[in-house]
Amino acid sequence: MKNIGVLISLLLFVHVPEVSWGIKDQTDNPTQQPTQVLIVGLHHNVKSNYYYDDMIAKETGMQADSIDHHYNRIIAANIVSATPNGAYRFITATEQTCLKVTEKIAVHGEGESCNSDLNKVSQEEFQQLLNNTHAEYLLVLNQHYLKWQEKPMRTLFHIISYTLYNKDRKQVYTGNQFFTAMKLEPAERVTQISRKSSSKIATSITKAL
Repeated sequence: MKNIGVLISLLLFVHVPEVSWGIKDQTDNPTQQPTQVLIVGLHHNVKSNYYYDDMIAKETGMQADSIDHHYNRIIAANIVSATPNGAYRFITATEQTCLKVTEKIAVHGEGESCNSDLNKVSQEEFQQLLNNTHAEYLLVLNQHYLKWQEKPMRTLFHIISYTLYNKDRKQVYTGNQFFTAMKLEPAERVTQISRKSSSKIATSITKAL
């Protein structure tokens, strides 16, 4: 009986430190907060080789003076929802919060050959926007280009041009993605058919970071 009591005591002595060590590991490794990427869309960035604003408004049900707002909001929301977890988090802010920066962003080219620059945006203005939104990167939706083609098949290409900037206003990545439709669609339908392309934008950005 005496030997059994000694054995039990030894087992307890060995087991207790193991449990304490496991609790300590969880306390010393808190979950790291994701790096935030602010998405902004530019004003009057919906262009086309065929459609004009009143035609777009009539076919989609959008207001002619807010077409850019609707398309930018759709793509930005899809990008945000494409990456709910991970090391990077995409966020949006009100247009008024971003206006001082977005109104000074220059866009060059159209469609697949579109790009932007921040040469007219001061470092102070840029840093203030990032600070106000707790972001470390800025993702600019440069242009939403509606390219209509008749042949070989009647198709509408929605080409999304985008550029990523770091906190020093330097381009980190620029590219474009597209999705197709047979005609102009209302906002709800555009939201659905653009999800895959929006997800690819999110993936390309996270890979570049």
